[in-house]
Amino acid sequence: MTTNSDVLRKGYEAFARQDIPAVLALFDPDIVWYAPDTVRNGGTYTGPDEVLSIFMTLPENFQGLKVNARQFVEQGDTVVVLGNHVGKAANGDFDIPFVHVWTLRDGKATSFTEHFDTVRMNQAIG
Repeated sequence: MTTNSDVLRKGYEAFARQDIPAVLALFDPDIVWYAPDTVRNGGTYTGPDEVLSIFMTLPENFQGLKVNARQFVEQGDTVVVLGNHVGKAANGDFDIPFVHVWTLRDGKATSFTEHFDTVRMNQAIG
């Protein structure tokens, strides 16, 4: 049986190899995606096309970005992923812990909320 954590592991692996179509295929058509408002391109986005628009801006902010998911904690339809954003931006290298909170239904991600040190990220991207 495939768990919600298994679904998300595949998504993080696809993102790591830059297979964005495979990532978007894991999303419900009405996914609600939230990144902190206090960072560039933060806010709420609805649907895979709007999420894709965020992904397309990543090269503007980062010369390199890895999203290292270390731990998956699953409870019902909710999966909390602990990890680190690691990379290079305008003001140098960074390694910033994150918490991603996902909700899934029928094997598709319906919501995503991320938490991280926005001050450190803003310092890194300038």
